[in-house]
Amino acid sequence: MSQEEVLIQSPLLYKLVREPGGALVLEAVVGGIAMYSVRVRLNAEETAAYAREGQAFADRLAQEIMANPRFFGRAVDVP
Repeated sequence: MSQEEVLIQSPLLYKLVREPGGALVLEAVVGGIAMYSVRVRLNAEETAAYAREGQAFADRLAQEIMANPRFFGRAVDVP
């Protein structure tokens, strides 16, 4: 199994990784009493925003995911 490159490991309970194929994926801890992790693959617009803004963009995206754990049908649960 190929390794992902961790780009950001945030104390805000998320991490941003680069998959072996180059795609960026944000994994965030979500939920209240029952906490779990979800992963969202960044689209082209989000990837470009991360390239421009860096961690500030990743922080905002993580907060959006935490507020809406299904993230408009794009989030998948981490096994």
